[in-house]
Amino acid sequence: MNGPVNRQWLLARRPVGAVVPEDFRYCEAPLPRPGVDEVLVRSLYFGFDASQRIWLTDHGGYLPPVQIGEPVRTMGIGQVVDSRHPDYAVGDLVEGFLTWQDYNIARADGPMPLRVLPKSEDMPLTWHLGVFGVGGLTAYFGVTDVLKVGPGDTVVVSAATGATGSLVAGICKAAGADRVIGIAGGAEKCRWIVEHAGYDEAIDYQNEDIGARLAELCPEGVNAYFDNVGGDMLDSLLLSMAPRGRILICGAMASGYTDVQLQGPRNYMFICVKMLTVQGILLTFYRDRLQEGGQEMGRLIAEGRLHVEEHIVDGFEHAPALLPTLFSGKRPGKLLLKVADPV
Repeated sequence: MNGPVNRQWLLARRPVGAVVPEDFRYCEAPLPRPGVDEVLVRSLYFGFDASQRIWLTDHGGYLPPVQIGEPVRTMGIGQVVDSRHPDYAVGDLVEGFLTWQDYNIARADGPMPLRVLPKSEDMPLTWHLGVFGVGGLTAYFGVTDVLKVGPGDTVVVSAATGATGSLVAGICKAAGADRVIGIAGGAEKCRWIVEHAGYDEAIDYQNEDIGARLAELCPEGVNAYFDNVGGDMLDSLLLSMAPRGRILICGAMASGYTDVQLQGPRNYMFICVKMLTVQGILLTFYRDRLQEGGQEMGRLIAEGRLHVEEHIVDGFEHAPALLPTLFSGKRPGKLLLKVADPV
């Protein structure tokens, strides 16, 4: 093959149950050429998010499904190497939807804008995929715009070590929350969220009864619940909410994201009995406010209110093996794959 090689990881088959590396196939292809209003982006970093699993289903969730034989979709950071769009210049660093390949054709009119990143030496480039990316901005708007956390609130957060959950406590405390309690798996992760992520208390769902611990820690009930898990954990929280409590549905990690059709909570009627408010969140609905959210997150970091945790793996070849770890116990914080350095 003449010229640079475009390495790709393609979807080889629809995953059945838990995703495994064998669901993907390595391929090499020539570089694509951008058309009108398109840019050619060289991949630098891939982010890993649980929602990638649902994009591999026949339904695709909130985006069109990745088709068999196509490169796997991801949020990523790259550098423009060819441009036929007036808003993007060669050399620009950008963040947005990419795929698992070295070179991507990107457009500015997708479900999320392709953001040109500021040139800054004050923070790592990778933060644009984490604290200033989907996870961080979802945490920010979920706390401030949906849950409307304020003074006196007791807040509970599931999957508290995740890319989103690990940032929620700091945002809640900055908004005036009285106490923020995180739910995580295992003593080590519970210790981490208290010592590093700003949580006041931790509940170990692997070794503790969630309902009993919530009754002990929140005798008057939970005012706001940031749900990243769903399933039995959501059922437990429905029993533990205070009257007129608010619940944010951010994710459904308990399902493994193998399907979009999930059984609803058994304790559904407590939404009525306690007059609860339940609302979902999807960052695409905030595409016009991303700059606002980023500025506020930057302010919280400058004030020392947020702890940013990343786990960066080096090497394009590791992409298929990393995706399953989102559901099997990865390290706290944002999981990233480094593909290349900018030039």
